Amino acid sequence: MSLASLSGTVASTLDRSEAVAVTSPAGGVRLNGILRLPTGQGPFPAAVLLPERGVDASNPHSADNQLLNGLADYLVRQGVAVLRLHERGRGGSGGSAATTTLAERSADAIAALNYLRTRPQVDVTRLGLIGHGEGANVALLAGAQPLAPTFVVAMAAAGLPGREVLATQPAMYGKVLGNDSTDVQRARKYRLDMLAAEQEAAKMRLNGSNAAQVQTYLDQQRLRQKAAMRRDEEALIKQQRAMLEIVRQTPDNGQAQAILGNMLRQRYPGIAPTDLQASVQTLTTPAYRSYLSFDPQPDLPGVKCPVLLLQGEADREVNAAANLTALRKGLRNNARVAELRYPNLNHALQFASDTPAEAASAAFNPDTPADVYKWISSQK
Repeated sequence: MSLASLSGTVASTLDRSEAVAVTSPAGGVRLNGILRLPTGQGPFPAAVLLPERGVDASNPHSADNQLLNGLADYLVRQGVAVLRLHERGRGGSGGSAATTTLAERSADAIAALNYLRTRPQVDVTRLGLIGHGEGANVALLAGAQPLAPTFVVAMAAAGLPGREVLATQPAMYGKVLGNDSTDVQRARKYRLDMLAAEQEAAKMRLNGSNAAQVQTYLDQQRLRQKAAMRRDEEALIKQQRAMLEIVRQTPDNGQAQAILGNMLRQRYPGIAPTDLQASVQTLTTPAYRSYLSFDPQPDLPGVKCPVLLLQGEADREVNAAANLTALRKGLRNNARVAELRYPNLNHALQFASDTPAEAASAAFNPDTPADVYKWISSQK
């Protein structure tokens, strides 16, 4: 396993990287990873990084990995040791990502903490978990366990039940739509409608309409489009809730996949058979079913360590306002909870963009790593 595959960048002169392996108490699964140590003797504060569900650490170019890799680089430069494990079924780790439950991921996180407690370079009084997305919920679950971390940083964590988070996500079934152009055509129609409105406004000006009349016309067109987009979104969410209910009520995967396939074809008539199969298989994996039945609220009162909640207000996968409200409710008896909201940042804490092409190259917020380090340093 390459030392660079989990660290994001090749180890610099400011840190030392070691390939490590730990054994999870959940099934005795072996997990491979990379430990990055700052230069010097230590002992150093340390953190385990926990990624979003389904993130492959061997792909450093994905937005989720760039977020964690950039954070790891910064923390190591500031004197914080960082451990990241390959998820089950990836990078030589045992088990299967498709069958891993949140409880198993929490056990894996505890195993990583226990490993760091054996390292003389690590300050066990400053040993925490930093998670993103589902990884943030895993960190909070582990924070309620007897061998808890001394701090938790939760980026884009869900405070609502998993079924509610999934139902309101754009394309909850894994974004495997391939050659189907239904959504692309719908977005193109909206752009063309607004272009037509701008052209009509130009004609109005030429025909003597004053600025107020032209602006009123454009405002009306924008309101109509927003209403149409809202109806589309409501229809999508309604369908996704129905699909999730099928998964919940139908334990037989074959039967559930047949029903889900028909529902997907109704919305995406041009979907390729291979993409359709991949989508319905995603919906019925044990990991997906586990998240569908997940509710973070019962475990949150057990988190006694300091917690930092970070959320992008433009996150379309985990709504910031609704989920932070739910998280604060569950953590209300913990006096050491801090919260940071970032305007115009998406789920991966990138600056929000309107198109997939823009999203692929969107910049990450440069303040986030410094904010995380500053908060960690303040925990005594």
